[in-house]
Amino acid sequence: MDELRRAGVGATIALAMILTLTGCSGMNENAVSERLTQASGINGAMVEVQHPGAPWVNKIVIRLFVRDASAAAVADDVRAVAAFAVDDRDLGGQPLTLLAVQGSPGDFSDPLTATITDSAYVMGSVSEILGAGKGVENILDLSAADVSRIAQR
Repeated sequence: MDELRRAGVGATIALAMILTLTGCSGMNENAVSERLTQASGINGAMVEVQHPGAPWVNKIVIRLFVRDASAAAVADDVRAVAAFAVDDRDLGGQPLTLLAVQGSPGDFSDPLTATITDSAYVMGSVSEILGAGKGVENILDLSAADVSRIAQR
């Protein structure tokens, strides 16, 4: 009986460790993408939780589909995204990584690949316009504090 109890406790601990270490966010990425698209007025969004370096590390990457890929227009889109994200139950309080591609998801046979191959190389300028984040080529990294500051402007 004691061996059975110890085995059960051991299995429970192992399961808890597996769930902790996998880092699953529980976020419904499609639902967040739809909410973000509707709230911010962009052409579309693909929200993804990545796990760089370790399964318990969560990095939220948002691929924006925009009407205009100029730095000024993308900065306006990032402001709209921040205004949504700051209060969203899944994105609020989280650092965000953003990419932007001109068009709509339906314009591409593979929208995910399009956000890599066709993304706008304006994020350094977007960072300067916003006075926040770290923009390099086609990627804009925003801390949770950056998102909050941008949303308040």
